[in-house]
Parts: sequence; C-alpha cells; structure tokens
Amino acid sequence: MRHARTLAAAAALALPVAALAACGSGGDDDAVVLTVEPSAIPAFIAEAEGFFGDTEVEVTTVGYEEAESLLIAGQTQIAWIGPLDTAQFASEGEDFRYISTAGALNMYNGVVIRAEDADQYQSIEDLAGLRLGIPGFGTGTWASFDVFARTYFGIDDPEEDFDVITADSGALLALLERGEIDAALLFAASSAAGRYMDQFETVFSFTEVMQEEYGVPLVVNGPTARADWIEDNPDAVADVIAGLDQAVQWMSENPDAFREDGEYARFASGDGWHADEATTDGILSLLADGEWYLTSDAYTDEWRDAVYEVVQAGEGSLVDSVPDQDAIFAETD
Repeated sequence: MRHARTLAAAAALALPVAALAACGSGGDDDAVVLTVEPSAIPAFIAEAEGFFGDTEVEVTTVGYEEAESLLIAGQTQIAWIGPLDTAQFASEGEDFRYISTAGALNMYNGVVIRAEDADQYQSIEDLAGLRLGIPGFGTGTWASFDVFARTYFGIDDPEEDFDVITADSGALLALLERGEIDAALLFAASSAAGRYMDQFETVFSFTEVMQEEYGVPLVVNGPTARADWIEDNPDAVADVIAGLDQAVQWMSENPDAFREDGEYARFASGDGWHADEATTDGILSLLADGEWYLTSDAYTDEWRDAVYEVVQAGEGSLVDSVPDQDAIFAETD
C-alpha cells in the first residue's frame, strides 16, 4: 500500500517538520493549523486575504506525505489529503474524515498522446501494449489509474497490459513529443499544459470520466481532519470551509494575480504553474472558468456516493478492505 512508508515514518517526521513549520509562521498556539502542500493555493489566498472569518488559521506548507504524517501524529488539526487517500487511511484504522471539496484541486490528471496519433488512439484501451509513461508506481495518480482502467475500461492488469515507463511528471511531455513513449499519464499541472499545446491530445482524465459515469467531478486533495476534532470544533470547520470557498471565488475573478508578474506569483510558481507558457495559460484558463479548484457546492450526497463507488472498485489495490462510507466523509454540508 502507498501509505506503508507514511505510517512507519510518522513519528520520525512529525516533530521536526512541525517544529520547522511553527518556526516559519509564528507558531500561535491558539490558531487552527492547516498543513498543506504547494497545490493548496486557495488555503494560502484565504490566509493572505483574511477569508477565514473569526477563526485564526495558520497555514503551513510541507510535502504531501509529510502532511499525512503530521495528521497521524496529531501535530496538525487539518491536513491536505484527498478523499481516496482518506479512504486508504480509514481502511488502515485511522479515524480521519474528508471534510469538504472546498479548495480541492479538480483531478485533471490524465493521459495525453501526440495529436498526430489522435485518429489511431481515441481511448486508453487503444493504448494496450504500448509505451505508457507514468510519474511512478507509488503515486496516488497511478493507484487511481489502476482502479479506473480496470473498472471503467476493462483492462485486467494495467501494469502488465501497458509497457510502463516511469519518469518525472515534468519530463513526460518531452518524452512523448520526442516519440520515446506513446502516451503519458500526467499530474494535474502537466495535464493542463497538454490541453493547451497543439501537439498533444487528451484521451483520458479522471474528473471527466467521473463526470461521464456519475455526473460529479473527482478531486486530488482537500481538507481532512480527525473525526473527534471535527465534532468538537464545528465553528472552526465552518469558517475554514467558507474561507476556502471565498478564496476559490476570488481566484477565479483574479487569475492574472498568478502570472509571473502577479501579486501572488510566488504561490503559482511553488506549484509549477510557470513551468512554461502553455502550463500557465492552461491552468489560468481553467481557474477563470471555475474548473481548476472546486468549492463546497460539489460536496453533496451524490458526490460522496460516487467517490465511495470508486473506493469499492479499488478493493485489493486502492484499499485492502473497504471502510464504511461514514468512516471516510464528514457530514459538514
């Protein structure tokens, strides 16, 4: 399982990372600590613009698995973790709950091909036996792709049915363009770039398959906390959700603030939005359309039911055993 190293390393990582985070941000003992990774830009904007209302929220930044470790160790109140990851933790006995889609990154992670091959390869089934570049077997993107390929495309064993080649996500588009691979499974930022480059064509994205199958999007991440903390702090939870929603709205109305000369360029650069012009334009276009980040409006019973079906489909790969639905999702709407 992807979380084996996270669980084993939690005690070792949590204290030094928490200490560094506190030193970097002032360490107010009364603040709600929201620990995120660089893609959680709505959290940064909500803090910078004062959108969290009466609740003082201290946003700290660490790596993705470090955020998970801090929540396991009780060193943060809220961590930026996806619903599928939360399901994995629930299956392993952790009492975590995914709080809301407020501020969550829409899962545009997907598979792109060369535009010149678009007539030949129109779906991921057409790529069976060909060279598929991926960002690593240990990533949530690959774990999710494994489930989607089996469940929605009838591919029995993705690791065997594709000629899988691993590389850094940022390098995959170049490998594809040079013809060294036939398709690339990309993280969200690179996938957005591929959508706005004439030489590439998207044949699959997680959120679009979810829309086709269930009428709801899929997200990469979002706020997650322990169940008892959520129950004991309803006002803080409500303020965090409202602040993230307000930040997403502000971002959609002010996309130019994230260009290289914009007010919040530092946040965009930290998540790779300025890797090249196509990446910047692709992300900012989706941002302006309200499609890059979601609000709590997406966090409905229908959404939770649909994501839970994905979890059920992933038994044995995504999760060892399927937890109850109410052991994954908080009732915060």
